[in-house]
Amino acid sequence: MTNLNKASDQMLNELLNDDADLDEYGEWTDEALTRATSNKRADGEEEYGQIKLRKPIDMETLCSSKGQILELDQNELDPAELARIATQMAMDDVKENQQNDTDQYINNELKTRIPTRDLFSQRLIDNTQDFDDQLGGMQHLIKTNGDDGTPLNGVPSSEAAGGIWKQIIYDGVGETPPLGSTVRIHYNAYFELNDEPYDSTYIRRRPCEFQLGKFNVLPGLDLAVRTMQKRERAKFIMSSDLLYGEHGCPPRIPPKAWSLFIVELISWIDSTIVEKLNKLKISDDEVTDDFNERIRIVQTLRDMGNDEYAKQNLERAIRYYAKGKQFLIKTKTNDEHQSAQYKELLLKLYLNSAQCYLKLRNYERTIKNSNEALQLDSKSIKALFRISIAYRSMQQFDQARTYLNTAINIEPYNAEIIDEAQRLDRAIEQQKKNEQKLYYRMFNKQ
Repeated sequence: MTNLNKASDQMLNELLNDDADLDEYGEWTDEALTRATSNKRADGEEEYGQIKLRKPIDMETLCSSKGQILELDQNELDPAELARIATQMAMDDVKENQQNDTDQYINNELKTRIPTRDLFSQRLIDNTQDFDDQLGGMQHLIKTNGDDGTPLNGVPSSEAAGGIWKQIIYDGVGETPPLGSTVRIHYNAYFELNDEPYDSTYIRRRPCEFQLGKFNVLPGLDLAVRTMQKRERAKFIMSSDLLYGEHGCPPRIPPKAWSLFIVELISWIDSTIVEKLNKLKISDDEVTDDFNERIRIVQTLRDMGNDEYAKQNLERAIRYYAKGKQFLIKTKTNDEHQSAQYKELLLKLYLNSAQCYLKLRNYERTIKNSNEALQLDSKSIKALFRISIAYRSMQQFDQARTYLNTAINIEPYNAEIIDEAQRLDRAIEQQKKNEQKLYYRMFNKQ
């Protein structure tokens, strides 16, 4: 037997895992062939039916990697059955390709949109270490005497009996909030060697909101939040003199209790700017000519609108957005960088306004603000998406399709756009059915 036949035998035996089914030439034995044809195939193996070949398979040619053309026996196979099988195979290929594309898109989205686990680590923490062991890896931000909260500036940490220690879990963005700002935070508070929080805004399902510098909360919490950026999450250990004091609050808070806080700064608003604007009775142009200051004022108004939007106070949010737009439009730019800042912030204000009006089902205003946004950025997905929904809700399907197709061309795998396209198709189909029923009743009156 040649080496080729031996290789063929070995390959076939590995594939079939049954030496008894092959003769010395690598062909199926009569017994194996009879058994194979008599036994029913497993579920799913007859998906495309039984197909006969015009010529038998030459195993030597097939195993030599030269390839072999397999021809169907047209006489043995019904043409209709052949067409059905070919159609089914083509449809399966299309479905498989679509699924692969969808899986790839989902995987890409998961990689870009889902944060790493580090973002969620230590919201609930393993507090099995005592505070002394944890302080070594933390920054001693504020130093006190540990008795009455008296600050100790310029002394080493070893000489300060109390204060606030900080460790950033993940970084935030932007500036830290100034005094007088209204902040919104989530936090969990723990006693030493205790995994269960004794106080938690997450459990209450409501963030804590207060104004910095007014000390409407624990002094240590007020001082700690001043060091944070928006969306920052950090771990703080605070001494008792900045919390509940020497006596605590029995039975819940023991005397001289230190605490560990996991704090997340959700947002902050420089409300002092808005209060200043509200008190001024002069025109916007006379408030300030400084571009950066005017941008900061508009950003504050937008933040206040976002805060009201989060509370579902849509009308109040719209008023803040409108005030920001009016103030920004009167702002003069001097260079390209300022123009880009101006354009970016104005675009956000129009998009936010459009979203509020869309939720209020004021579709005319939604379209107006979306068009203003598209004048600033013709490829704004949010503007195209919201104006399409507005036109669909008004049953102006041609306009909705136009804007939606533009959005699809820009982001063909955007899940929200794909869902909206399906909703639009269903709305058009339902309108056709309603028209058919109407015409049927019109022409079949007795």
